[in-house]
Amino acid sequence: MKFQPTVDFTAQGINIRTLMTMFRDFEEVPVTVEKVVPIVVFMAFSIESYLNSIGSRRVKIWDEVERVPWKTKVDILHKNAGVAAVWGDRHLQFAREIFKLRDNLAHGKPEEVLGPLVDCNEQAIAILESADFGPAWYSALNKDWVVKAKPDFTNLMQKLAALYEFGDSDHLCAAVGRVITVDHGR
Repeated sequence: MKFQPTVDFTAQGINIRTLMTMFRDFEEVPVTVEKVVPIVVFMAFSIESYLNSIGSRRVKIWDEVERVPWKTKVDILHKNAGVAAVWGDRHLQFAREIFKLRDNLAHGKPEEVLGPLVDCNEQAIAILESADFGPAWYSALNKDWVVKAKPDFTNLMQKLAALYEFGDSDHLCAAVGRVITVDHGR
């Protein structure tokens, strides 16, 4: 008889662990929009990977639907759990916000952003050189946004887990390990 260690690995756990590291590091460094953008992207990764994790465990046809848009996945998970997704609820509004930001970052096209009218060329140049000059959605990515987004993210994960009576920390699970027994020749 032989013994073999094995784990059930979850990508969402790794994504969320990475996101939590970003949050921790965020508290230790000066805040710039460039520090916030990776948090937005990893939130979207983490949300979608958790949708896939739940779906693969509870929806029989998940292999057929795992490539559909995130919003469709949310609807499928809710319907399969016997409830309707209420898109006006705060946690789903937050998901919408994250994926809208992700879409702006991933699929955005150039857009003209007009700054304020100023009296001299030097002032206009100073505004152009400012790191905060950009569209409203981009300029809103700051420390206050992150401080608000972190509990909203956790709330979303817990609400998704509750659909299938998973625990509040289910989204944090990266791997479940065990030892299996392999009987050779008996």
